[in-house]
Amino acid sequence: MPLSSKQAWKEQKELQARQRKRENELKRVEDRIETLEKRDAELDLQMAKPDICTNVAKLQELSKEKAAIADELEQLMEQWELLGAEE
Repeated sequence: MPLSSKQAWKEQKELQARQRKRENELKRVEDRIETLEKRDAELDLQMAKPDICTNVAKLQELSKEKAAIADELEQLMEQWELLGAEE
């Protein structure tokens, strides 16, 4: 049985809403990945400074932050791949 034009229109709007939601989520994930990658690069620069590379406590703190960034990036990359595969 064919869909009425009202049903077809409603399904089209629902499809567009799902697509916009996915695109917004993809953008959010991409923005967060960019932010984390920038912070990771900043940490690398800090860790290379002479006054920090000889400070064990500071190095441990920065290393811990880098590890947290790596974990979050891994999760975000998986999410990004899933969102991209839905296209």
